[in-house]
Amino acid sequence: MQYCPKCKVNIRGRKACCPLCQGQLKQTDGEPEAPFPTLKKKKVSSITLFKIVTFLFIASEIVFGTINYMTDGRYSFIGVTMLGILVGWATIVTTMYIRNNLIKVITFEVIVAIIVDVYVDLRTGFIGWSVMWMIPSTLLGLAIVTIVTAKILKLRLDEYILYLVLDLVMALLQIIFIRNGMNKFTWPAVCVIMVYLILIAGLIIFRFRDLKRASEKMFNM
Repeated sequence: MQYCPKCKVNIRGRKACCPLCQGQLKQTDGEPEAPFPTLKKKKVSSITLFKIVTFLFIASEIVFGTINYMTDGRYSFIGVTMLGILVGWATIVTTMYIRNNLIKVITFEVIVAIIVDVYVDLRTGFIGWSVMWMIPSTLLGLAIVTIVTAKILKLRLDEYILYLVLDLVMALLQIIFIRNGMNKFTWPAVCVIMVYLILIAGLIIFRFRDLKRASEKMFNM
C-alpha cells in the first residue's frame, strides 16, 4: 500500500507518483493490494448442469437406439441399458431439484426401482421375483427408512405423514398383481399391506390432526 502525504490518500498497487497530484508516494506497512477487486470464478449453475446431464442422456439413448436398430433388436440387454440410462437421468435431475427433501428423493427412487425391476422381470421371461419378493420388501423398507429419516432430521409428523399415505397406496396396488395371477406367492405382499393398513389406521386414530394439517398444506385448503 502506498500513501500520498500531500493528498492524504492511500493508493492501491505500485505507482511511480500520485495519480492526483503527481507527487512522491510513501510506502506503508502491509502487503500491497491489487488495484482492482478479484472476481470469483462463477460456479456451474443448476441449469447448465441440467443441460449437460440431459445432453449426455439423449446422446447415449441415440447411440444405443441406433445399435438396437442396426442389430434388429437382437440384443435384449440394450433395452434394459436404455431404461437404466433413463432412470439414472431422472434420478439425477430429481435429486438436483428436490435435494432439500430427502424423504421425497428416497420415495421417488423407490418408485423408479419398482418400475425398473418389474420391467426387467417381464423382459427376462417373468419369473415373478419382482412382485413376489422385491416389491413387498422394498415397500416395507421404505416405511422404515421414511420413519427413521424423519426422526433423524427431527421432522414433525405433518411434514412426512402424506408420504406414508402414498406408500400405503403403492402397497395396495399389489392387489392388481394378486388378482391377475402374476403373484403366485402372496404372503409377503399381503403381510406388507396388513402392516401399512395398521400403521395408517393408527395415524388416523391418534394423529388425525397432523394428517389434516398436512392435507391442508398440500391442497392449500
